[in-house]
Amino acid sequence: MNSLPDELPRDGNEAFSGLVCPDCAGNIVVHVQQRHVTFRCRVGHAFSSGELLGAKETVLERRMWSAIFAYEELTSLLAELETHDLLDGFDLEACRRRRAVAREHAARLRSILQEDRSLARPNGAGLS
Repeated sequence: MNSLPDELPRDGNEAFSGLVCPDCAGNIVVHVQQRHVTFRCRVGHAFSSGELLGAKETVLERRMWSAIFAYEELTSLLAELETHDLLDGFDLEACRRRRAVAREHAARLRSILQEDRSLARPNGAGLS
């Protein structure tokens, strides 16, 4: 799937892209006015190319942290349910295996996030 249309719209026109808004997840249209390109969603969030890249980077980092926290919370919950004998009929060994996998996934995602670097603007300023 392409992010941008195969051909950018002509001057003063717009075309749907394969992108969603980083703020509201609405479809984004590409609008061209002379050599100026903007990206806008249905509700009106508008971005330059650099702003869109920065917002996409921010959303990606936020989602990664959300996944890490979800796995860490599941790990903690499983451990504490076992400690208090509250597994409610779930197989103890299955819960321990799940806890180990969740811990491993959290660690892997944390490592990916720590190694990942956002794209820097040409003048050296970060996008975020």
